[in-house]
Amino acid sequence: MRNITGQAVIGDNLYGREYELNRLWEMLEQGEHILMLAPRRVGKTSLMLELRRAPRENWDVFYIDVEACKGAADCMAVILAALAADPRYRSRFDAIPFSNAIRDVVGRISASTDVGPLHVELETAIGREWDRAAMQLQDRLTTLPDTDGHVLIILDELPFLLARMLRTPGQENDAELLLSRFRAWRQAPDLRGRVHTLVGGSIGLEGVLRRARLSGSVNDLTPFRLDSWDRHTARAFVKELGPDQDFELDDSAVTRILDLLGDPVPYHVQLFFSALRDACRGDPEMISLQTIEECFTERLAGPSGTTHLDHYATRLEIAFNGGELEMALSILGRVCQREDGIGLVKLNDLLRRSKTTFQLVLRDLEIDGYVRREQDRLQFRSNLLRQWWTRHHGTDHAP
Repeated sequence: MRNITGQAVIGDNLYGREYELNRLWEMLEQGEHILMLAPRRVGKTSLMLELRRAPRENWDVFYIDVEACKGAADCMAVILAALAADPRYRSRFDAIPFSNAIRDVVGRISASTDVGPLHVELETAIGREWDRAAMQLQDRLTTLPDTDGHVLIILDELPFLLARMLRTPGQENDAELLLSRFRAWRQAPDLRGRVHTLVGGSIGLEGVLRRARLSGSVNDLTPFRLDSWDRHTARAFVKELGPDQDFELDDSAVTRILDLLGDPVPYHVQLFFSALRDACRGDPEMISLQTIEECFTERLAGPSGTTHLDHYATRLEIAFNGGELEMALSILGRVCQREDGIGLVKLNDLLRRSKTTFQLVLRDLEIDGYVRREQDRLQFRSNLLRQWWTRHHGTDHAP
């Protein structure tokens, strides 16, 4: 088993997710459309890519990452490019009454084509007619290669794209129309049971759409919550990985690693193992509790950890608007000061400032994996994130 950090993992390197994979296929085979929400780095994309790598019989799976898309036309362009590059679907595009500009670009896409440059051309060709292109594609998706076949279209980071569109002047209506188009695909009688959708996101789609009063556009999606490993799975992973990497850790070392991390986010466990191995220069004889502590403090939670953790801060700027962002930073700035968090009563001044904003922001921070409630206390889920947040953001918004 390899310890892969920074990249999605599939196959034998996707550890401890057998139940989640089987549950996803069970839901899809029941005809459900799925909304998979997960905090960053728990393995959402890896799970999606595994669905594509090893599909069930009679399933064609397309994985499409829309995070970098600039708008609705760009989003539709990457979907069309992904489908057109599959030889099983090329013949359907011949029957779609696309404009000549779109047809010309689509005609040059094949499985061996680098669709990057053509994707840009396709976006330009689609232009403001992206909704018409979406409707034309919907008409052709009614015919599958096999009468028993199913198509699964995975749209990763759609909430991120929508949040960006809703904040961009002139794109608010396109965001609403794009959601309506996807909903029309899901509810079209001719596509029911044949074309399925899995929407994924690492920021809460519900919060994004609630702020734009568009929540009704996704209420037909079935939620699927992906969480961190439990402690038992994280321990088993490290104990199994050690011998494969010639860097075996004893039980006390594994326990200390998991205690320091708090929430066993898969990527953080992998990152800790890699950092500790480098700190010990690959020699397991150099492992000590002191080395583990120093590795956590200096390498993971220190300045070098910014590369891996700064996205937790930047994501807040996408997920929340001005007043909500200030509220979120105030909450996190106070909660990060102690490992066991603070009593909710200590946040009463924020509650009095705006009860509605406080409650909605706190709910989204919980859903997105920043904090959790333990009875009457609020604390960071991840001690690693808490330590890093305290150093880099805590003092600015502390009480």
